[in-house]
This record gives sequence, structure tokens and C-alpha cells, in this order.
Amino acid sequence: MKTKTVFLIFFAVALGGLTTSCDSQAKRQRQARALYERGVQLRAERLSEDAAECFLQALPLAENGDDMALTANIKDNLGAMYNKHQLFEDALAMHRSAIADFKEINDSIGMMIAWRNCGRTTKSLELFAQTKAYYDSAFHIAALLRDTAMTNNLYLEIGRDYYMEIGNYPKAIECVHHAMDGGLDGNDLDIANMTLGILYYYINKNDVAKVYLEKALRSERAGIKMSVYQTLYGIALNEKNIKMAMKYEERFLEYMKLVEKENNNENILRIRAEYELKAQKSEMETLHRTKSFKLYLIIAVTLSVALVILLIVRKRISDNKIEMERFKSQVERDQNRIHELVSDMENLIRTNDELRRDHQTLSQKELLMTNKIMSRNKVFATAHGLSEHVTADSLNFNLSDDDWADFISLTDLVYDGFSQRLLSLYQKLGKWDVRICCLSKNGFSNQVISILLDTQTDSYYKRKTRIKQMKMNLVDDNRTFEEIVAAV
Repeated sequence: MKTKTVFLIFFAVALGGLTTSCDSQAKRQRQARALYERGVQLRAERLSEDAAECFLQALPLAENGDDMALTANIKDNLGAMYNKHQLFEDALAMHRSAIADFKEINDSIGMMIAWRNCGRTTKSLELFAQTKAYYDSAFHIAALLRDTAMTNNLYLEIGRDYYMEIGNYPKAIECVHHAMDGGLDGNDLDIANMTLGILYYYINKNDVAKVYLEKALRSERAGIKMSVYQTLYGIALNEKNIKMAMKYEERFLEYMKLVEKENNNENILRIRAEYELKAQKSEMETLHRTKSFKLYLIIAVTLSVALVILLIVRKRISDNKIEMERFKSQVERDQNRIHELVSDMENLIRTNDELRRDHQTLSQKELLMTNKIMSRNKVFATAHGLSEHVTADSLNFNLSDDDWADFISLTDLVYDGFSQRLLSLYQKLGKWDVRICCLSKNGFSNQVISILLDTQTDSYYKRKTRIKQMKMNLVDDNRTFEEIVAAV
């Protein structure tokens, strides 16, 4: 009778442990679902940083569960947030991982959206061949599903993100018109009007361009209005209408400031770094709880066996007591060892944090020293001023060849003969090509460099592509122009 009672106690303990474990997993899934839905709501409200934090918190909770659809959707949405904040490599990795998950559960709609998102990201990385392949995959699924709305959006995006970028303007115009004929509204219609305005400007049909650009100005989006005013500024200059050009320039600068605020990615980098540290700590705590649960389970089983033996073999009570004491001693030693391991792990974390802080301090000192050396040069000072505050006065600058020569010499001083290494690797580079590379090496943005070159941002992107493909002969190199320059 006593033996049966002991086994019932052991069974109740084990069942309680399993129930607690299942409840904990179900709770994590509910938390992941709530965080994901909150992230989707914040994304719809254009609060991208708050949405990204929700998706980052939801992902490790969902990955430990069995709801792969939830995990895939979290990854795809998080990839979209990374792409918005210019973390393109991380965005592409997230979208590809989401595609793999959607394939495993045969979710065609999820795959279609994730393929489309991959196309958007590779366009930002200037990997145009991959962009076309991703959009074609999305087109194929949309056609099978007869999803007219997605098909229209894909025509708009492939016209804007692929054909316009590679310079096939007639094909781009055809795709955008196809999308508009299929039925677009809201923000998509504004983007289509803006894109057509730019495309007709590129093929010197200014009157047609102005019609679509005026329609695009109905948008509430600062980025769309910035691009529209930039194009209208170019049209006014071509028509020698200086008064209108100055007006459009002022509006362009006004909306460019708003766009820079929206595209600031420092907060999301901080959020991701902080959450990775939290995730590491949470993983350690989970590991410790798992070890403790297993240890308690082993103790319960061993005690149950010992009690059964004590009930059956009464004559060996004293021997069993000795064995029990030895067992307790071993358990205590194991517990002490576990505490030592946890303490060592905490010390490693503290040491890692100290090393990270030391590295950040050293990097800040190096950056201050570099800026101090380079700030003596007029080119660097002008570019630095444009990076901090763009006004009509700051755009009125005049840089001589001597200023550029001094800028390149200082860049060589700071980066150990950068221009000589560059020319030894890529001998076809011209004078202005070297200047562009030096500006990129010093970390200036595409907008600042395009202003210094007195050209539009889209034109500067095309110039970078020509330098990479024609001057550097790196057609098959998947790295961006900035990564190639940074590696020299």
C-alpha cells in the first residue's frame, strides 16, 4: 500500500511538471501573437520603430512554438522594418527566412508577399538582376491566385524599382500605366503619378511630366513630395524659369528635412542591440530554469526509488542511509558546480560589456581625431555642413581644384594612402571618380555627395553603377559601391 502511495506521489509530481511546461509554452505563443498584432497595428500607423521593437520581442517567443505561420509573418514584417531603416542585408536575410517557412507550410500568399519584399530590398542593394527574379516569382504566384490587386502593385514596383533603375524608361512607363489601368488608389496612385512624372522628364516630355507630378502633389507623404519638387526643379531649370526653380528648390529642401527625420535609423539600431542583450540574458535564465527542473525531477525519482527500497529491504536501512547521505553530498556538489558555472557566465557577460564600451570609446576618439584633421579642408567642411543642416545658403559653395587636391591628400593621410591604392587597383578611374570614392570613404551620404556634384540623387546612383561596372570592371560583384570603396 505504501509503495502504491509513493508511485502516485511521483506520478503527480511528474504530471505537474509537464503541465507547467505546456502552460508556459502556450503562454509564450499567446505573448508572441499579441506582440505581432500590436506590431502590425503600429506599422499601419507608420510608427516603424515601435513596430520593429514589437516584432523583435515576438520573434524568439514564436520560434520556440509550433505556429510556423506566425513565425514567418513576424520575420517578413521585421524584414520590412529593417529595409525601411536601411538595414538592407538584415532585411534580405529575414525575408528569405520567411520564404523558407512559408514554403514549408505551403502558404502561397505569404510566399508571394515575401518574394515581393525581397525584390524591394535587392533594389535598395542595387542587385537589379536579383530584383527582377524576385518580382517575377511574385508575379507567377499572383497570376496563379488571380490576385488582381497584387498584380497591379507588382507592375508599379517592377516599373519603378527595376526598369527605371536600369534605364529602360519606355518599358517602365508601360508597366506603371498597366498598374494604373488595373486600378490603383491612395498612396499607390500617388507613387504611380510621381513615377510617371519622373519617367516622362527623363525622356524630355516635360509637359506630360508636369501633369503627373501635379497629381502626385496631392499625396500626404513627405518623400513623394520631395521627389516631385526635385523633378519640378530640374524641369524649371531646363526651361530656364529661374524663379520657379528657386521656389521648387525651397520646397524640396523643406521636405528633404522631413524625410531625413523619418529615415533616421539610429533608434532601431539601438533597439536591436538592446534587445539582443535582453535575449541573451533571457536565454541564460531559461537554460538555468531547465537545468533546475531536470535536477529536481532526478531528485524526485531517486527519492522515490530509495523509499521503495527502504520499504522492501528493511534489514538494510543503515546501509541505505549511508548511500542516501552520499547521494545528497553529490547533489550538493552538483548544485555548487551549477552555481559556479552561472557565476562564471555572469562574469563573462560583464567582461564582454566592458570590452564593448572600451571599443566604443576608442572608436569615438578615432572619429574625433579624423574629423579634426579633415575639417581643415574646405571640401570636407562643406560636406560636413551639408550633412548637419541643408539651407539655401549652405548650397551656395565654390570648390576649386586645389581644395579637392588638398581633400584627397588629407584622405590619404588619414586612410594610409587611400587614393594610391584605389588607382593601383582600378586604373580606369578619372579625376572625379577618385573624388567620389574619397567622399564615400569619409562616410558622406548619397544626398550630400549628389549636392556636391550638383546632380540629382537618382543620377548619382546611376553614376556609381557606371563606375562600379565600367571603370572598376566589377559587374558580377554583389557588393555595393560603398562596400567596395570601404574595402580598399
